[in-house]
Amino acid sequence: MPHPSVGADTTASADVTDLAEFARSLRDTRRSMSQTLHEILRTATTMIPGAITGCITTVNKGVRTVVASTDPLAEKLCRLQYEMQEGPIPTEVHHFDVVVADDLTDEDRWPRFAASAVEEGFKSLAAFQLFSNADDIGALVLYSAATGAFDAEAVTIGEALSAHAAIAMLSARDNEQFRTGLASRDIIGQAKGMIMERYDLDAVQAFDLLAELSQQQNLPLHRVARELVDTDHPTNSTF
Repeated sequence: MPHPSVGADTTASADVTDLAEFARSLRDTRRSMSQTLHEILRTATTMIPGAITGCITTVNKGVRTVVASTDPLAEKLCRLQYEMQEGPIPTEVHHFDVVVADDLTDEDRWPRFAASAVEEGFKSLAAFQLFSNADDIGALVLYSAATGAFDAEAVTIGEALSAHAAIAMLSARDNEQFRTGLASRDIIGQAKGMIMERYDLDAVQAFDLLAELSQQQNLPLHRVARELVDTDHPTNSTF
């Protein structure tokens, strides 16, 4: 018979390998934020023992958003936490790296939310902080149909996965903002060129005119530029 530690060592080795592969896959800068979030949830429910459904939620400058979920029920449970002001997201995940509820049928920290989760068939949960600063919080919340599903092994894997996920999310967000900025700059350049040609202005004068229109219409500069370009060259794209 094999030594009792062999199975555990093999499992641990597999976990490390899977985490390494997960980290490598998230370095792909071509991934959109949506693709990154989907991969995080897929990997979490595959790798973390007991996890069967979950969501990723953020609070940015007071705006609460469920940015991704494995299914509508997981999204509903995350939204319920905000509506009830109960559960790890609104009460604890800002202060702790991990929050675990082993038995939602006997959970006195958030009794109303726990009862709602149990009604939907869930008995335990684990919430992992992805990132946190003064006005920007991200959390991965996982649910299980079994009590005590998120033991020490599950928490260890979840913490490691969350560290990689946080870096990937912030990187994807920066990349999307960069691409949006480039697109905005390009459309502003097109609008400037049209104004320069049409009104015989130089680049500075054309930009000043765009800025003046932006102030008059109380619209972002790139929106004014887009409307101007679309007037002459209609498209279906928006920013």
